[in-house]
Amino acid sequence: MNRVIRSVCAIMEEETGKGQALRIRERAQKRYEALCTENAGDSRALRAHTYSRIYPCIALYQAMIDDGIDPKKADGYIGEYFQRIARVMEPHVQRMARLPGMASRMPKFFMKIAEKMFGTNAGFVYEFLQSHGNEARFNMVRCPYHEACRRYGCEELTHVFCDGDDAGYGNMHPRLYWGRTKTLGRGDDCCDFLIRYR
Repeated sequence: MNRVIRSVCAIMEEETGKGQALRIRERAQKRYEALCTENAGDSRALRAHTYSRIYPCIALYQAMIDDGIDPKKADGYIGEYFQRIARVMEPHVQRMARLPGMASRMPKFFMKIAEKMFGTNAGFVYEFLQSHGNEARFNMVRCPYHEACRRYGCEELTHVFCDGDDAGYGNMHPRLYWGRTKTLGRGDDCCDFLIRYR
């Protein structure tokens, strides 16, 4: 059983009860397996995103709607999962940012992580902008999260991934500013990433 599917269904069960949650969990797992089979050609780098986060969420969203759950409610259950993950990760990120000299190095560190985990081999496309001082700045103009959700008819779901990022990175350190104001998942023309040490 996929971990995301299991976790989101546990959240949903708090409101819907065990019967419906179990039914949706089984349906979502089958849909997830079908999505993975259908997209077996995904690169290894892309699979780190599609198999672990994107396809489970698409499968859950479709299974919930098929079972009569309102799309906004389905979106909310999946969004709550990412908010809970962010709340768990936040103290770890804050602890790391408080290490001596780390906060000032976070913009460069963030760029290295972006290039390694969110590179073109995983389907992301960037426009790198002029960075000033202690900041990392770039626009993401193509995102596999957005593209997969759009391809499977649930583009409106993409924002849950964006919201999770904002919750996870928005409060790293008092001197670190997370300045993203636009995302593809919220209908904008790009994701305008900015992290600045001030």
